Formats: sequence, structure tokens, C-alpha cells
Amino acid sequence: MALAAQGDTWGVPGPTFLLIYLGAVVAVAVVAAVHRRALFAGTRGAHVDTLGPQQLAYLNGGDRLAVYASLGGLRGAGAVGSAPDKTLWQSGPMPSGVTPLDTAVYNAAGRRIRAREVLTDQWVRSALDQLRAGLEANGLAVTAGRLQTARLWVIAGLALVLLGIARLLAGLANGKPVVFLVFALVFAVIVTVKLWQSTRWATGVALKGMAELRRRHDYLAPRQSPSYATYGAAGAAMGVALFGAASLYTMDPAFAEEAEIQRINASGVATSSGSSCSSGSSCSSGSSCSSGSSCGGGGGCGGGGGCGG
Repeated sequence: MALAAQGDTWGVPGPTFLLIYLGAVVAVAVVAAVHRRALFAGTRGAHVDTLGPQQLAYLNGGDRLAVYASLGGLRGAGAVGSAPDKTLWQSGPMPSGVTPLDTAVYNAAGRRIRAREVLTDQWVRSALDQLRAGLEANGLAVTAGRLQTARLWVIAGLALVLLGIARLLAGLANGKPVVFLVFALVFAVIVTVKLWQSTRWATGVALKGMAELRRRHDYLAPRQSPSYATYGAAGAAMGVALFGAASLYTMDPAFAEEAEIQRINASGVATSSGSSCSSGSSCSSGSSCSSGSSCGGGGGCGGGGGCGG
């Protein structure tokens, strides 16, 4: 026993290290998810019922989906069209009751801009900034500052990844089996990447309200095959806002194809805030390898606790 203890990497048995390491990774994921939930809660009592399609589209998919909602409305009103060379053009007069974003997109079409370059137009960018600022002020959109604060958890994830790599190298140098440590390290990398990649536009309050709007406007979902003739320009814009650009392909596939509209879905609900790997039961599958029965026994991973290096 004494010789085995002296041979442990860093003086810590493999199963013990695995248990502590996996526990730390799960703890970071869980605490980060709770912190993000608080950061992204939004203003209590805020409502989305009075928002226009472009505002809803931003909350569902950011700037790009907001522009697509504008294009859907303008196309439904016969104001813009697309050409075989992938450019937009003004196919009719500006409709009444337009938003600043509609005006900017319509004017961009007058310059025969490519649809996928509309987002780079300075007037479109200005209109999007104005739209975003209003949503943020009402507690419906997540601010850039809060996203940056949430991503600070990446530092904790990176620290755990580096610790795992150091243990892996030390275990290999010490001649210890490290198979289960590799799995634990992969898990830590996945959690860290999720913490960094998560993008979110809508606050929790907004997400809840939009879920209700989707139920209320289910007839605009792509699976229902909505048409311009039935629901008009307003319906087209709302369909894109709530269900993504797939709605535009359903209503006007030729225009969507020529305008190079990306087949993106409304992603506010599906965007992870780190919660997908925050439950110990679903993400810590490596825990079965940190128990004394499967890793610390004499037959499994190299005798006296070599599973974790």
C-alpha cells in the first residue's frame, strides 16, 4: 500500500482525481448556467405582444433574421424583388407604415445590392442598432456587456482543461493508464467550448412571450405551407420573425433562392446558455469511471488507481 501511494501521480490516486476533476467540471457548468439564467432574465413584466415582426425576428435570430423579416414584408408588399444575378431591386413603391429598417433595406435594394451584403450597408446597420437599443432598454434583448460577463466562465473551463492536460502528461510520464482521464478531459473541453460559443439575443422574459406567440401564430409555420395570397406582407414578415427564414422559402422559394436567403431557423429558444451540459446526470457519464469499483479495483485500469493518471 505504501509503495502504491508513493507511485501515485501528484500523490493523488487516479480514481480520486477523476472524481474531483469531473465534479469540478460539472460544478462550473451548473453554476455558469445558474449565473446566465440570472444575467439573461430580463425585466419582469416586459411584454412582446406589441413588438413588430422585425423586433421579434431580432430576438429570435439576431440582425440577419431581422433583415430577412424586413425582406419578407417588402417582398409580400411587392416593393422589392430579386434578380438572377443575386441582387435586389425595387419592384414597386415603398408601402405605407414601414419601419426605419424597411426604409434602409428598400433604399439598399435601389442600389442593386446583393441580398447577402445588405447587413453591411451603413444605413441598415444604423437601423439595426436603433432596433437593438430599444429592445435592450425594455429588458427584452441581451446586451453585449451581459454576454461578455457570461463568457467569463470560459476562464474557469480553460483552467480545468489545462489542469487535465497537465495530469494527462504527468500520468503518461509516470506510466499510468489514462484512458478515463482522456474522456474526462474531452468532457471538460466540450463544456468550455459551449461556454464560449453560446450566443443569445432574447432575455428569459422575451423567450417566454415568444413561445406563446408561436403557438398563437402556428398557422404561419412552414409546415402549414402559408402563402402571400392568404396572409399578405404582414403575415410573411411575422412568419419569418417567429419561424425563421424557412418561412420565406415556403412563401416565395424563387425569391428566397435568388436572394441567397440562408435557411436559418428562429434560434432564440434553441440557443444554449450552457444548460445542456449543466446537469450532472446527462453530462457526467465519466462518473462511472471514478468509482472505486470500476477504476480502483485490481482488474480494471492498472491496479492502484491508474484510471486518472
